[in-house]
Amino acid sequence: MLINKTGKTAVILTYPGIGDIVWHLPFLHGLAKVSKDKKIYLYTRSTTLAKEILKYDKKVAKVFYLSETRKFLNTLINFPRLVNNFKKQKFTTLWIFHRSPRYAIAGRLSKIKKIYGFGFGTQKVWLTSKKNIGNSSKKKNNVFKAKKFMNIHGIDFKLYPEIFLPRKIIEKNVLQFSKYPKPWITIGFSCNKTAFMDKNIPYSFYRTWRGEYFSKLINFVLRKKGKKTIFLIGAPNERKIAKSIIEKCLHKKKILVSCNSIIKNLSIMTKSKCFIGNDSGPLNLAGALNIKSFGLFGASPPIKHVKNIFPIVPPGGAVDPHKYGFNPISLEKGMDLIKPELVYEKIKNYI
Repeated sequence: MLINKTGKTAVILTYPGIGDIVWHLPFLHGLAKVSKDKKIYLYTRSTTLAKEILKYDKKVAKVFYLSETRKFLNTLINFPRLVNNFKKQKFTTLWIFHRSPRYAIAGRLSKIKKIYGFGFGTQKVWLTSKKNIGNSSKKKNNVFKAKKFMNIHGIDFKLYPEIFLPRKIIEKNVLQFSKYPKPWITIGFSCNKTAFMDKNIPYSFYRTWRGEYFSKLINFVLRKKGKKTIFLIGAPNERKIAKSIIEKCLHKKKILVSCNSIIKNLSIMTKSKCFIGNDSGPLNLAGALNIKSFGLFGASPPIKHVKNIFPIVPPGGAVDPHKYGFNPISLEKGMDLIKPELVYEKIKNYI
């Protein structure tokens, strides 16, 4: 049976990255369409930066950050807080993009009438719907699970994610760069899955192109005739990496470091002709801003479900990042196989 209309709606999305928010936007927007006030209330982790990314999204009424951890003491403290929050908000519908029963239990305790979830294990006992996405989906990726979740409940959704920024906000944030010639080209050098955070840790180094590779690519790009400006997009704590990249570039005055607030960076990206970068937060954001985006996939599976992200993989084809279990693949066997010359050949007709 298709769901025609729901009341005040909460959504639980516990995945930790910026990309997780981006790729679930079609589903969040689909759920908003069937809610009474055409909006949803999102519960997610602070590492997603959802409050900033979705600040101007009219289909998201409010974002709440979860204190998500498996530590027993933390759960003991924060579970009652979540129940009380649900009660205060007076939700009638709860959608859970997760297998854990705890959120369904919280929904029951706060007397939410309609509770939907993946339906794995004991979670299904606490749901109000008997529909589940099936045990065969357990090992599938999160986007696959979300699509099936929406489909079994008859929720329509767009195929591709979209991030909305008001024109006046974009213009305000790029005003200081108006003297720099276009086209603008953004380079995502960040090695953080949670890029743009103030206190993040660059733990995804194995999915990161070396600084000298970015320098060489920028030199190729700036040697091409015509005016242009390069923006290096990264997190606030990555300015030193950006400066080390510029040090090896020939036309330094044409390169700007953009380790700014996320709204400013999104505004710059919106005005850019194309994006080139690692498989990290900025690439995912570029994909949702409808920018022609070239992703460097030397140590992670290429993104294939977004129309404007073009994966660049090693000459021998995409590598298997889990060939030796979940240990990170080395730079020598992954990202280093993608040479600056190869990337330039792929992008030169678009810059």
